[in-house]
Amino acid sequence: MTHEPVILWFRRDLRLHDHPMLAAAQASGRRVVPLVILDPETEALGSAAKWRWGLAVATFQGALARQGLKLILRRGPALAVLLGLVAETGANAVMWTRLYDPAARARDGAVKLGLRDAGTETRSFAGFLLHEPWDVATGEGGFYKVFAPFWRAVRAKQVGTMLPAPTALRGPAVWPESDLVDNWMLGASMLRGAEVVRAYQGVGEAVALTRLGEFLEGRLSGYAERRDLLAEATSGLSDNLTYGEIGPRQVWHAGW
Repeated sequence: MTHEPVILWFRRDLRLHDHPMLAAAQASGRRVVPLVILDPETEALGSAAKWRWGLAVATFQGALARQGLKLILRRGPALAVLLGLVAETGANAVMWTRLYDPAARARDGAVKLGLRDAGTETRSFAGFLLHEPWDVATGEGGFYKVFAPFWRAVRAKQVGTMLPAPTALRGPAVWPESDLVDNWMLGASMLRGAEVVRAYQGVGEAVALTRLGEFLEGRLSGYAERRDLLAEATSGLSDNLTYGEIGPRQVWHAGW
């Protein structure tokens, strides 16, 4: 155990249940500084995706507040923000959940090198996918290009057990300053469209769990025949999975 806090860098893992990073943070016994960064990679998202991410961040901020924690919001290049927050808080470690798109991989690689050069420990965790990409490989060690053998390989793999939501995380004695998500104006480029589509959004972990339950109790029984009717027969969980408001293992185990 160490007295220095750990920074938990949230990106598209905005939930409490089945969260490997949160489980590791709780097991460490360290105080935690939850963080979201509006960096250039996130700024580059399309209008709707950036707006929806902002809704997810605001909802997750409320969920953490009910746990007695604050979600710190900062804007700027990820490495610069993290180095600054390390200096402010005395943190000696940064944790995050892995992402796999090219922009995220390039950013995270640079962040890892920069933090380690500055003497700060880094740890990344699975949690965005059901299996890590390198764990589902062909006999030659490459990636599958045809769905059927890929699906057979996935079905043969065991899915890890669910992790409970943390119950004993503590924040720092003094919280660092935070931006306000409204000041980021993430929906500005949506113009009037935000008002039109807001009523159809199901934002946050609680809503995602409700959607999953309703799907299992109702539409799942007719899914095989009606799955092409996207508005009527599917789970509606795609945006919740995209922003990590529910984890893929939780969906898998609930439906298995």
